[in-house]
This record gives sequence, structure tokens and C-alpha cells, in this order.
Amino acid sequence: MNATQGPVITTDSELDPKFQNLWKKAMLSAEQRNWDYVVSLVLPIVKEVPTFMDGRMILRRAEGERAKNAPKRLFNFGGSGVKLNTKKDPMDQIAELEEGVFQNDPYNPTANQTLYDLAMRAHFTELAAFALETIRQGHPTNTKNMHKLAEHYMVHELPEKAGDTYRAILKVDPRDMAAMKGEKDAAARTSILRQGWSHEGSFRDKMKNSDEASLLEQLDKQGMTKEQMEDFLARTIDQYNADQGNITIVKRMADLYERLDQLENAKSFYDYALTLNTGDVALQRKCEILNDAIQDRQIAQMEAEIEANPTAPDIDDKRAQVAEIRRQRMSVVVNEAKTRVERNPTDKGLRYDLGQAYYNAGQFTEAIPELQQAKANPHIRTKAILMLGRCFERKNMNDLARSAFAEAVKELAIMDNTKKELLYDLALVCQKMGDNAAYLEALKEIYNTDYGYRDVATRVESSYT
Repeated sequence: MNATQGPVITTDSELDPKFQNLWKKAMLSAEQRNWDYVVSLVLPIVKEVPTFMDGRMILRRAEGERAKNAPKRLFNFGGSGVKLNTKKDPMDQIAELEEGVFQNDPYNPTANQTLYDLAMRAHFTELAAFALETIRQGHPTNTKNMHKLAEHYMVHELPEKAGDTYRAILKVDPRDMAAMKGEKDAAARTSILRQGWSHEGSFRDKMKNSDEASLLEQLDKQGMTKEQMEDFLARTIDQYNADQGNITIVKRMADLYERLDQLENAKSFYDYALTLNTGDVALQRKCEILNDAIQDRQIAQMEAEIEANPTAPDIDDKRAQVAEIRRQRMSVVVNEAKTRVERNPTDKGLRYDLGQAYYNAGQFTEAIPELQQAKANPHIRTKAILMLGRCFERKNMNDLARSAFAEAVKELAIMDNTKKELLYDLALVCQKMGDNAAYLEALKEIYNTDYGYRDVATRVESSYT
């Protein structure tokens, strides 16, 4: 988490006094199982103090208990209600998710995936893990999510938790070869860490004095100020200069640079750490995450410059640079998705990921067969058909796109965001085909339920004038 976000608040004793009374009332209400009141009390605290993890956990529990008694409905796989915006503070977007989505749908997979992405942008890895754990709680057979959770734990040096997660995957699918390997890797990593600490003494034990040990303790709790981290970094640089092959010091340097939001420096030290331990999958993944974050920042900065001065002499060069960075990123995503499919060709979820990667890269022809296979998985069938229809539409195969959208609409009984999205796309493709009656029919179905959805009201009402 960025230093500017403040320390992680883990207990109520660390809360600002102005929230203490609210928190006590919330705990009493939780004992009485008055979940509506718990949500109303804790939500303002979590919005104001986003790092208060105990609060967020009791809030999600209350929302989950409340959802059990709510009318049964389909989960919304189509949209989280908050879209990632690289120009907006991730903590502000997290607050929007809490208020706009999780109150009614706490286990929503798409929303929690958005929460994970936002938390990672904020370098708040504890909240990122919490988002994936929430999906796991609501969807205990979603092995794809559990794989991501296990990888997250491995990347952040929590191999015991990763091992537990891999074992949970194997309970759902005993034949999952990736989980079998992951469990072994996690066990090996756990053993290495334990041996390193018990036989050679901990990194803290090797500090030159107790002041440095105290600083490290603060860092582990993510509670250091920027000035303290800079001071600790200076000491770590001295240690690095004395022993540049010590991977523990190298990783500590990388971690400090990341916490100080110096991503390029962090990436260079993570890359160097990987050369010291080439088989470390967690480090490799960490390097990929940092590289994506750096590119996101470059894109956001260049797009801001383009928007601020669209007539600048070098504007075409900047647009070309943004396009090239996006192209390179898409190429990497496609190649990674292809590799995962090659390792496990029967996993329809991985087929969907590959189809989506192809679609985002503009390779619609290549996406179609992957999405057709992904339709066989009932958990992602609707998403796969939606993406498939969009591929057909982009290829101007409008009759096939229309059939795909209509097929998916029929399978959804509840007017959720996914169905609205399908109906909207169906309307547009009918309009392209010149079928104005079908175009308006699809839009009116949305209009009758959600007046404010996109520009549906304008389109429908203008048809009467």
C-alpha cells in the first residue's frame, strides 16, 4: 500500500475516537444478528478508514448474512458497477464498490475481482487477498479464483496460505495437476523459509542494532511513514553494497522501493532477485505485476498529456507510443493465456481467458473458437456468448451476432446488469441490420426496468417524436 494511504488499522483500539462508539454498537448488533444495522454502522467507518480490515471483514460478514435471507437471484457476472479508472484514486473507487455493489451482492465475483485490481494498484495486498477470499467464500467451487488466490499468496511470501488454498482446490478437483504442483511448490517454499529462519537466524537477528529491528517490525505491519521508510532504505542500501548477492536484502530493497512508489527501481531489484533465484515463480509473477503497473502509469501520463494539449507538435508520436505500449501488453497477455491453455487444454475457464485476450487484442477470428469452447462451462456460459456475439459483430457478421445475443438473453430470467448489457448489444446490432422494431423492443425491455441505463431512455423516447 502507498505510504500516503496511512497504516493498516487492524483493531478497534487503533480507530479514531470518533468511530469508537459506532464500532461498539456494531459489535453489539452483530451479537444480536441485526445485520442491517451492522451494515449501516460499519459502512461509514470503512469508507472513511479503508485500511480498517477488521471493520471490512465484519461488514462483509453482515452483508453475507443479510444476503442469505434475501430473495434468490442470479449473480451478476457482467459488471461490477465500478469500472477501473487509472486516473482516479483507487481508494475512492473501492469506497464506491462498498456502497454501490457489496451492500446487495457481497460475493459478486466481478466486483470482488475489481476490488482485487484496485487494491493491487494501491499496493494494499492484504485487501487484495481479502477480495479473492470473499469470492472463495461465496463460490467455493470456483477453482480458477482459488488458483489466483494461491498465486497471490506465493507472490507475497505466504506459502502456507497458498498450500491451504491448493489443498482446497484439490478437494473440489482431485485431478487438478496445477494444484498438485502448486501444493508441492508451496510446501517446499514453506520449508525453505522455515529453515532459513531457524538455522541461520532471522533477517531481524542479523541487524546491526535493535533500532533497525524495530524499523523492520514497523515495516512488516505496513505502518512506517515515508520518512521512516526512506531512512530504512538508506540503511538497506548500505547492506546491499556490502553483500550484493544476498537475495533477502535485494528483495527488501525492491519491496521498499515499491512501498515508496518508485516502481522502476522496484522492478529493477525484483528482476535482479529473479536472476539470483531463477526458479522462483512468485518472483517472476511479481516482476510481471510491477511491469504492468509501470506501463499503466506511462499510459495514464501520456493520455493526460494528450488530453491537456491535443495540438502539441509531438501529439502524433505520443499517440503512437500509447498504441505501441498497449499492443505489446496485449501480445504478452495473449501469449500468457495461450501458455496456460496449452498446460491445461480442457479448462474452459482458461479458454474464455484466451478468447477474451484475443478479443481485447483485436484478433476476433482467433477468439471465436476459444469462446465457443468456453460456452460449455455453465458458470461462464453467458459471458462467453456475450463476448462471442461481440466478435461476430466486429467482423460484421451481424446475423450471427444477433443470434448469439438473443440466445443468451433467453437463458437469463432476471433483469440484472448482464441481461441489460446483452439486450443493449442486441439492440445495436438489430439497428445495424435495419430492424428498427427489434431494436426498440430490446431497448424497451431495459427501459421498463432501468430508466437510467446508458442512453436507453433517450433512444426510446426519441422514437416517439
